[in-house]
Amino acid sequence: MKIKDNYLKLNIRNKRTIVTSDVHGRPDLLDKLLEKVNFSPEDILIINGDIIDKGPDSIRMISYAERLKAQGNVYMTLGNCDKIFDELEEAFLYDYMEYRYTIVHEMLKQLGKTRDDYSSQRELAEELRTKFEHLHNVVKDLPLMIETEDYIFVHAGVDEDYMETSEHDALNMPFFYNQPHQLEKTVVVGHFPACNFVEQGMYHHNIKIHPNYNTIAIDGGNEVKMSGQLNGLIIEADGTLHTTFVDEYEQSMVIQSFDPGIQIPHSFTYPDYSITAFEGDEYFTYCEQGEHDGCMVKTEFIDFEAQRLKDDYTDYFHTVEAGEFVSVIQRYTGYVLIKKNGIVGFVPEEVLE
Repeated sequence: MKIKDNYLKLNIRNKRTIVTSDVHGRPDLLDKLLEKVNFSPEDILIINGDIIDKGPDSIRMISYAERLKAQGNVYMTLGNCDKIFDELEEAFLYDYMEYRYTIVHEMLKQLGKTRDDYSSQRELAEELRTKFEHLHNVVKDLPLMIETEDYIFVHAGVDEDYMETSEHDALNMPFFYNQPHQLEKTVVVGHFPACNFVEQGMYHHNIKIHPNYNTIAIDGGNEVKMSGQLNGLIIEADGTLHTTFVDEYEQSMVIQSFDPGIQIPHSFTYPDYSITAFEGDEYFTYCEQGEHDGCMVKTEFIDFEAQRLKDDYTDYFHTVEAGEFVSVIQRYTGYVLIKKNGIVGFVPEEVLE
């Protein structure tokens, strides 16, 4: 199948349009986002793929999406994770389930069963398709693309002749944000977290609008990245763009102002985790990556045996003022990884309550 075989044309000019993606089984966060933007029946909502999997509540998310679609002003595109019902007999499924929580786990839990209760993967697939057909029906015919007067909304990316883009590429293209294209319309994609496209050394999950290409990346890394969030792109009735996000991290008050001074931040993201680690201590270890400048890495982030980072990493330190609140991502020896205005970085532990 190609995009030309399953797409939707939609007029959104003169209406406020909210766009999000990669909700990943988090109906609570979607609800929080819609409340934050004061979503109303006069608005349009576009969910640009991946409403399920990875998060804890995919079944309820599908039911929520079904109710939203029934309102008549909510539209969705298909994402690669939404195709899991079609992949129940694929060889990769069981391995995937070892490291990702999926709607398959939820369905088995509702049935009171495990994979071991089935004589074959085919038997499991047949029962899940039969018992949960109503869930599959919500997502199975979603369009691969929504095209408006000025925008193309597609989960992962498009080819130059966008109508000829295959379903696989539309749902799985990983680096589209950084790929030049000649399309006049702005292409809005999810799928690949925006934080993977590091700009000026900064690591953040906020929506990225490419300075040279008509491309917007809106995946906030929700349920994929340790510090992820659910992003919202707001296209006002007059065409003006705004961005926002929601998350659920603990808030902590700054009790002591901190200014790290001038710094040149370094950030490392998927898939570039290979490093050479040198000497360090319990707090930080000096590391190098290829021809890049070396930097100090929080020691807990390093797999010394594999000479790899365990996760995305930034050496950025935040400037904070006493009395403000920041989001706490994780506390480490002597330092705390926080998020402020969507930007991830460290502060010394003593500056927080």
